[in-house]
Amino acid sequence: MTRPSAFLAVLLLACGACSRGARQSTPAAAPPPAAANPEGDSYVTSTTSLRREPVEAQRVKALGGGSPNSNLLAVLQRGERVTALEHRGDWAHVRASDGTEGWLRSSLLLPADGVTEGTVLAQAWAFDRPDLLAVNVTRKVDPGTLLLVVKTKELFSEVDLGQGQNAWILSDRISTQPADVMAAKLVEKARALARGGHPAEAREVLGLLRARLPDSPLAALLALDLGEGGADGGAADGGPPPLPAPPPPVRDPLR
Repeated sequence: MTRPSAFLAVLLLACGACSRGARQSTPAAAPPPAAANPEGDSYVTSTTSLRREPVEAQRVKALGGGSPNSNLLAVLQRGERVTALEHRGDWAHVRASDGTEGWLRSSLLLPADGVTEGTVLAQAWAFDRPDLLAVNVTRKVDPGTLLLVVKTKELFSEVDLGQGQNAWILSDRISTQPADVMAAKLVEKARALARGGHPAEAREVLGLLRARLPDSPLAALLALDLGEGGADGGAADGGPPPLPAPPPPVRDPLR
């Protein structure tokens, strides 16, 4: 090789090394961070107030300095689905099913992703853990309770019972049929009204349940809860004929 050729070869090798070094020293472009998206469907786990501002005060200042406005926008029932828009401390800004936006406590929201709605048609045992030996003999799940199933493991399902309470129950006791879930939501509403001292309104909800789901065994049970019938669950006010009583709970072998 002539001297110019040797010089050219060395120059080419040096340029190649420089090129490789430049490529190695340039870090790979990091992927763009995922956009923060606070939105998401959630269940309301306990009856609560939807508020204009994220404070407990009953009235808040009006825009423009007018008379204070009521801070209460609506009452949301357990099992309602809302869209979480943002979080601020202990509060969540949500959009209700009718489009109304307001604030409620974040602790009352359960993200809907992976959650299944259900109920029990007969009284069910509650377990502290997914193990038959962990049966809690002091806790029962009443028929018509709206369950938010968050996890399953072997024979058991972990369910949200509201008021910050979770329990495990046997999965074969849970009905996820749409008609039974709809009935349970109305039962929850009626029971909440009765506890709040509104028995007449609770009976109106019972009437809606009978009209929409006349074959639901939960209608007869709710009638008994509201004191409308005798042992057969029949209505005492001349309403629709009584529905057949639901089958008795299966006797649990651990009892």
